[in-house]
Amino acid sequence: MSANFTPLISATLAFVLGHFFLSARPIRAGLIGILSRNGFLAVYAIYSMATFIWMNIAYTKAPFEDLWGDPHWARWASVLIMPLAAVLLTAGVSTANPSAVGMDKLMAAGREPRGIQKVTRHPLLWAVAIWAALHLVANGDQASVIFFGGILLLCLVGMLHIEARKRAEGGAGWERFASLSSLVPFAALIDGRTRVTLSEIGWGRLVAGLLLYVVLLFGHRIVIDVPILGQLAG
Repeated sequence: MSANFTPLISATLAFVLGHFFLSARPIRAGLIGILSRNGFLAVYAIYSMATFIWMNIAYTKAPFEDLWGDPHWARWASVLIMPLAAVLLTAGVSTANPSAVGMDKLMAAGREPRGIQKVTRHPLLWAVAIWAALHLVANGDQASVIFFGGILLLCLVGMLHIEARKRAEGGAGWERFASLSSLVPFAALIDGRTRVTLSEIGWGRLVAGLLLYVVLLFGHRIVIDVPILGQLAG
């Protein structure tokens, strides 16, 4: 690594490791005891936002060092797979999830997976993970590997961390929820543990996801001056 990526590496480490530190059971329990649950969630949100902004600033200022170029197939992969990520995002955000932060009451009440949660019990994290992975591969430079790789790592390890914590804390409620859903998208549907229809996910959520995809597709050039559709024929 010949160029200086120290600011970006520092920001990425602060963003990723800070999430793991604050989510560790002893730290989380101690801070909740001091700050209350809402206070902890506020600190968590502020820290996440501050380090993510720092990370973005460092990324925009990082030097460019090409690693594997701009693979044409990655452009097509982004266009074809991002609709799934957009639907996971909109459906995940708009469906109360017992596995999410601050939703322990739903788990205690025996809430079963609904809609998109039958596709995966971590729709939001998978949406961000897919987005990060596609951008990492398509960009092919050192700064993108650090930036998007950090986000991808946080999402994947974060899911495993949530799974472990819910198994330890959720008891029979979590076991029931997990038995009717899956960590890996579509796994519970493929092996027959659950069923879901598009109407159960919600037609409004599906339409919102596809509209979000269209906005991202055509807004890409406006925001970061990269015309996605124009690159496909290249």
